[in-house]
Amino acid sequence: MKNLRPMPIVLTAAISGAVLFGGWFAYADLAVEKPLKQTITSVKGVAEAKPVLTKDTVTVELALDDQADLRTVYNQIRKKGASEIGNRELVINIKQKEDAGLERIWSAVLFDLAQAMENRRYAEIPAAADRLMKENEGLTVDTEMDETNVYLTLRLNGAVKFVILPRIPETMGGWPNA
Repeated sequence: MKNLRPMPIVLTAAISGAVLFGGWFAYADLAVEKPLKQTITSVKGVAEAKPVLTKDTVTVELALDDQADLRTVYNQIRKKGASEIGNRELVINIKQKEDAGLERIWSAVLFDLAQAMENRRYAEIPAAADRLMKENEGLTVDTEMDETNVYLTLRLNGAVKFVILPRIPETMGGWPNA
């Protein structure tokens, strides 16, 4: 048997690994993430987008225009990005400026919304929104729903808060000592 030289073997393995992994990352970036980003930023109402793809999820960091229609934005991203998203779960995180007034209002209605979501009484959400608008002068609340999410947009004095609530709450497993 011939004496194998270690340097050419190590060099070949290193070059092969670099080509393999470099090709994979180039494919993921050029063929999937960049087209998805271009698709998302073409949606009306989207100011900025940063998609991150994993095996099971597509997480998109979004900055929206103040007049964006949240439900339309979500559905357009799902529809136009279907080839890149595939069967993965779409998670949207919205970057937004915090406004103390909106945060105070949001925290006041949070328990009502949580109860409505947990009990799947979605019709209570617009009623809670109407109550909020009556209690807070200048506040407008848009509520919409589709088969997967409830969308809320709160507007007050030029400030906007976008909220996406998943419709199906996660079920709690059984207690091991019950």
